[in-house]
Amino acid sequence: MDRLDSLRVFVAVREANGFAEAARRLGLSASAVTRAILALEQRLGAQLLHRTTRSLRVTEAGGRFLEDCRRILADLDEAEASARGAHAVAQGQLAVTAPSMFGRLHVTPVLFDFLARHAEVSARTLFVDRVVNLLDEGLDVAVRIAHLPDSGLTAISVGAMRRVVVASPDYLGAHGVPRVPADLRHHRAMGFLRSSGQPPMWSFYPPDTKDRSAREVVPPTMQLVANSGRSRSAARCAGTAWRVR
Repeated sequence: MDRLDSLRVFVAVREANGFAEAARRLGLSASAVTRAILALEQRLGAQLLHRTTRSLRVTEAGGRFLEDCRRILADLDEAEASARGAHAVAQGQLAVTAPSMFGRLHVTPVLFDFLARHAEVSARTLFVDRVVNLLDEGLDVAVRIAHLPDSGLTAISVGAMRRVVVASPDYLGAHGVPRVPADLRHHRAMGFLRSSGQPPMWSFYPPDTKDRSAREVVPPTMQLVANSGRSRSAARCAGTAWRVR
């Protein structure tokens, strides 16, 4: 029996005014309660109870110890209730990161709705077009559009996005419409700067196949490489081919 349990037994014995009744309330045997009180007295080096066949009363030391036990157990109950309440009611600050454009268009509305429903929560956002370290930046949640590497973090898939190749009508009018992926080798394109410092290759898969190895990789001429969603939008409007999600 641990120290807190022994305190509870002592308080129960005093409040029940007897070992048998205390044992019944605690769901223990009378002998277990007796052993707990004896072990407590031995550990403290003080007698806590005067026991006879007909009566039970606390000693002077037992009376002082009884009040301390009640205070300690009450503080523990209050701490546990507070912890349960902290989980029942959302509170504190939520720090979220996401790609800049996706964050503004899709994460922000959801975040506003969440804050409206949870008045005790505040939020901090970091919308940038780079993969940030959650621990270094003090972030709680990251929304990422990528194949994530193995890590000790927990990732949950919340959706899927299809990649397409787009170009402005002016660009297609001036340079022609590519018919097959290999045609893109002769077109100007825009790439997204990855953390490695190199834009990714463009991979195309045959229609209606789930074989990830059956792909055609095309390295188009990257006339512009950017790490900003706004820059990519401006390039599309200006007439540059671009692969989007």
